[in-house]
Amino acid sequence: MDKAESDKVDFAKKVIRILTPAVTESLPDGWQGIDTLAQANDWINDRVQESVFLTVQSLASQDVIGFLFLHESPSAASSKLELKIGYLLAESVWGKGLGSELIGGLVNWCEADGDVASIAGGVDPENKASIQVLEKNGFQRSSEGSSKQVVFLERKLST
Repeated sequence: MDKAESDKVDFAKKVIRILTPAVTESLPDGWQGIDTLAQANDWINDRVQESVFLTVQSLASQDVIGFLFLHESPSAASSKLELKIGYLLAESVWGKGLGSELIGGLVNWCEADGDVASIAGGVDPENKASIQVLEKNGFQRSSEGSSKQVVFLERKLST
């Protein structure tokens, strides 16, 4: 097996390790039950096709501990982008403030970049920790698109 193929297998194993039932319980069906290399590779390919798909690494260990998904669309109100986000973190790092750090870093980067008008994300209403992460970083609940299955939160950025 060459280096590229070995790296691909290693990454698929990381995906399997992170996408546990607890992590994916409120996510769509195609995100659950990922427990083979083939399923993990299909999941990776689907994410790459639909979004900017980034890994989240621990600074201390350099381990992949989660994923960040970015979907860009032009803003109706300006020449800037509206960014839709999704993220997930491995169970092993839950409750350590890393979600807040991740989203805070993203907000800071978007503000410094200046090309993003807003950031929005949808969360399962039962996922209180993720709602708190977004609210802690200045996101406010939006009635637009929210339902019993999902709560949308948005952060407008200074223009």
